[in-house]
Amino acid sequence: MKPNNIITLTVFLTALKQLDEPLPENIQTQLNDISKGLITDPDSIGNLDTIAESYPPLDKIYQIEFARIEENSSECNRGGSPLPLPTEQTAELTNAVFNVFSNNNSVAAAKIAVKPNLLQRVWDFINGRIENE
Repeated sequence: MKPNNIITLTVFLTALKQLDEPLPENIQTQLNDISKGLITDPDSIGNLDTIAESYPPLDKIYQIEFARIEENSSECNRGGSPLPLPTEQTAELTNAVFNVFSNNNSVAAAKIAVKPNLLQRVWDFINGRIENE
């Protein structure tokens, strides 16, 4: 999985977990469609930025989380692109994304399927607090 997609997915899942209400039907349908593409191509994540922007409660959290990671990663990577995530976390993240996006209620699914320790490990790696194995 491409490093930028890992960041986008991590931020998106983090934002989904923080919502209190299910997504509108049109947004949920878009996530369901993305999940179908993930089966054959883990980098087929669609345009999650546009999806987030189309729903203000999600976009607000998404932008806050993205700003947080950009601030932290710029301090760690100064001009370099993110390193690839270790294979174990990449597979775990891909499975979590598929389970969340393919569900009829991605907000509820994110609260259940996305383990805090996975997101923390991904955040720590992105922010340079753990090394690539």
